[in-house]
Amino acid sequence: MQPTKHRLSRNPGAFALLLMLALPGQSMAHEVEEDAVPDVPGWRVGAGVALSAIHADQAWPTPRHAGVLLTGEQARDRSGQLGLEHAVLGLGLRLDRHWSAQAAVGQHDRDAPHVEVARVQGEWNVAWWQAGEQLRWRLGRQSVPLGAVIGQAGQLDAFAQAPLAKQAAIHTTWVDDGSSLQWQAAPSDTQGPRLSQVELGVWRARKFPAGPHGAPAPSLRLQGQWGHWRADVSGVWLHPEGRGAAVQGVGVVGHSHGVPDCRASMAQRICFDGQAQVLGASLATDSDDGRWTLQAAGLWRRERGDLSSVNGRAVYAGDTSGVWLQGQWRWLPTWQAAARLERLQTRHDLQGPGASLLATEAGFNGARPVSRAALSMGYSGWSPVQLWVEAGQERAATAQPYAALRLLWQGPRLLEGGW
Repeated sequence: MQPTKHRLSRNPGAFALLLMLALPGQSMAHEVEEDAVPDVPGWRVGAGVALSAIHADQAWPTPRHAGVLLTGEQARDRSGQLGLEHAVLGLGLRLDRHWSAQAAVGQHDRDAPHVEVARVQGEWNVAWWQAGEQLRWRLGRQSVPLGAVIGQAGQLDAFAQAPLAKQAAIHTTWVDDGSSLQWQAAPSDTQGPRLSQVELGVWRARKFPAGPHGAPAPSLRLQGQWGHWRADVSGVWLHPEGRGAAVQGVGVVGHSHGVPDCRASMAQRICFDGQAQVLGASLATDSDDGRWTLQAAGLWRRERGDLSSVNGRAVYAGDTSGVWLQGQWRWLPTWQAAARLERLQTRHDLQGPGASLLATEAGFNGARPVSRAALSMGYSGWSPVQLWVEAGQERAATAQPYAALRLLWQGPRLLEGGW
């Protein structure tokens, strides 16, 4: 047989609403994690809740995009109902000026709660090049550092969904166990370009896009600054073994942070062994008065190795990449608007006697670029509650318009005390 080649580009919302309205007022923050740990010895409890009601003519969000190799799960249809978009409850502790700890539990929709953060951190002032530099060491469960723009997108922000690139490249969120060492430059009034942060990390690599087996994964992130402009570039290098994905059509509904283990069983699974790299880049700027911000970001997941199932094996080369451009403008103290444009594309190359069948099982057939455009308007006159109205359209094989009404509450300093 000649080798064949295949080329393919209970309702938690009500409870959360009661929780939101019962909590005392706090000042708004873009992200709960920003102020998770107090600056002086003591403790702090923070929380955040996002609820949304979606209207769409078809299932929303899109259950599964053709050509995107994830774990085989399908997004739950939330159209026509009030649902919990994201909730997080966190605790920050500071022992002294050097040592602190942080823990946070989160939940999405009706999926099981999960630990988002459980780490300790040490901070020291250094003067390797000039006084005022900082060194931070973190150990434990945390988000793999890909840059602030990428990390914050989809986390209690102005839009009901994470960018397509995050959904496709890293399965929306990438939380792993590991350690990182970050150097931060001293504050400076210079307007010229400079290197502001360097972060090195090593991760256990048992979460997607890694797998249940394989070597630890190193990471690198660099941040540069030029006046109001900030740029991040990052990379993570993975060697997953036995990473599974459910065969097309048999994946569970909902989202989990686990990965099917092909070493335990290959039944109803597509299995990947090889090398994977996740590369990210972002650029952000804002105005002097903070009334507007502009962000651009992209993610690329590059995979080379073998793809297999009980029906065969093929040499596999896959590329999943996406970009987005986002702007936000506050034209009055209580009114703001945000817009986001996105594009996602995939490329798959399978060579071997089982290529055609594997492509069908993996859902590669019918893959085409996906685009999304969204416009959101927010009102924050009822602090600490924000009301957002969003409308947009996603386009792949067909156009899928949608509209969303969202309530956001964030209390980064809900309760706190000292010792």
